[in-house]
Amino acid sequence: MTIKTVFNILIAGLLISCSGDTKTVDLELESMQCLSCSMAIEDILVDLDGVEKVAIDLRNKSGKVTYKASVVNMEAIEKVIVAIGYNVNDKKADPEAYANLEICCKKPEDQ
Repeated sequence: MTIKTVFNILIAGLLISCSGDTKTVDLELESMQCLSCSMAIEDILVDLDGVEKVAIDLRNKSGKVTYKASVVNMEAIEKVIVAIGYNVNDKKADPEAYANLEICCKKPEDQ
């Protein structure tokens, strides 16, 4: 085997092992009401170590997050969203954080 072949095998192995660590999950964001909400959720997630990609869909009140499972997990992702005042999946928003949201970010029945 040549050095070039060995090098290519090592690189391919590294790429395969790293890609197995990446996960993509769906988020149900039913309490998200406006663009400000979606931007707040996106901003908090992109700053989270291990998160690689965030796509928030305001119209469908949902999102997708791609992250490195060796660095962060779904529980931590949900925890930061709840902490800023939004429901995510089956987790309820922190009541104090929700109370401090702008009026446009609250559910119509709570305005």
